Amino acid sequence: MNTDYRSRWDAIGIAASFACAIHCVLLPLIFTTLTLFGIEFLENVYLEILTILVSMTAGSWALFKGYRKHSNKTLILLFVTGLVCMITGNLLPAQSAEIICKLAGSLLIIIAHLKNVRQCRHQ
Repeated sequence: MNTDYRSRWDAIGIAASFACAIHCVLLPLIFTTLTLFGIEFLENVYLEILTILVSMTAGSWALFKGYRKHSNKTLILLFVTGLVCMITGNLLPAQSAEIICKLAGSLLIIIAHLKNVRQCRHQ
């Protein structure tokens, strides 16, 4: 398997994590406006679960392939910590804590992917 293939999986993981971060930031800001127009699909538990599943699947695949090449356990720890933060954010009752947790999780996952790409290219 070549590095470009792994980079695509990292890109998918980054995009899913970034989409989750944008979703978490924008939803509280535009929630009241959207409901006036009958647009409520953004506050959907299934959309959040789908985003986390895509992040988890793409990230696991990309980091597994990268780990076999560079053996950096720190990237796995960053990724898993990010996923735990994102999942925990869904369980928190306070909206501000949920947003902080999800943003931190997304950021950790994005960092893990970027470092994975960089290390795969340097190996």
